[in-house]
Amino acid sequence: MKVNCFVLTLFFCDVILKPWCKISTFNNTMQTYFLKFLKIFFFLFIVFTQALDSQGQTSLNKKADSLFIQKKTDEARNIYDKIIENNINVNPKIYLKLANISETKAEFVKELFYLNLYFFKKPDEKVFEKMYNIASENGFSGYEKNDLNYFLFYYRQYSNYVWGSFILLGIYIFIVLVLKKKNNQFSPIRHKIIFLTYLLILASLINLPNNYKSVIIKNEKVYLRDYPSAASQIIGNISEGNRLNVIKTDDIWYQVLWEGQFCYLKESDIWVVK
Repeated sequence: MKVNCFVLTLFFCDVILKPWCKISTFNNTMQTYFLKFLKIFFFLFIVFTQALDSQGQTSLNKKADSLFIQKKTDEARNIYDKIIENNINVNPKIYLKLANISETKAEFVKELFYLNLYFFKKPDEKVFEKMYNIASENGFSGYEKNDLNYFLFYYRQYSNYVWGSFILLGIYIFIVLVLKKKNNQFSPIRHKIIFLTYLLILASLINLPNNYKSVIIKNEKVYLRDYPSAASQIIGNISEGNRLNVIKTDDIWYQVLWEGQFCYLKESDIWVVK
């Protein structure tokens, strides 16, 4: 919401005020200074409000941590949930504390959800193992130690190094091509095409695993449908705790793959891990 406000501010200054200034009595110099002043003012205003919001989050966090230490888990959970609801950048440790609270209450599905949220932000082998053990003990599927789950684990853990290497390689090739052109050396067209293809593939894949979503069934019995509609045919059902990979979304419907079949789940029946 804060980012949107900032964008709207720039839009207001450039699209609405700027034309108004042109048809008003402002001269060009006054127009420039006036618009710059407004942009700086609103920018500082947004930064200031974000700082206040951050201080408020820190204060709430300390209060929740204090309640957590005192074993007042219900009160602590309410505050942690409020922090998660109202903030985009949440300290991942909050998810671990919520998982701990859920474990003490034997709410294993919720515990898995919070562990998944933590794992998505901070890949950790112990958390990976804990999720697998909880799922095995309770008969939940989707947490197996298979190739996909291992790939996502290691990718998130080392993605900065992987993409850093790819980007450095791209920069190196670009410099070589520029130097060749500067020195009037011949560069085959196929090399340039390969380089451009490399950049396009890099740009398309760099955020792919980060855009990957999975969902956890939160209700006891959830119907699977063949189309994204409540009136569509029911092709099966699935119980709480199971985790599935999201293929695509369609409004309030999530397409998933379950037992080799594509089907749809309603948003109100799941928790989304992203």
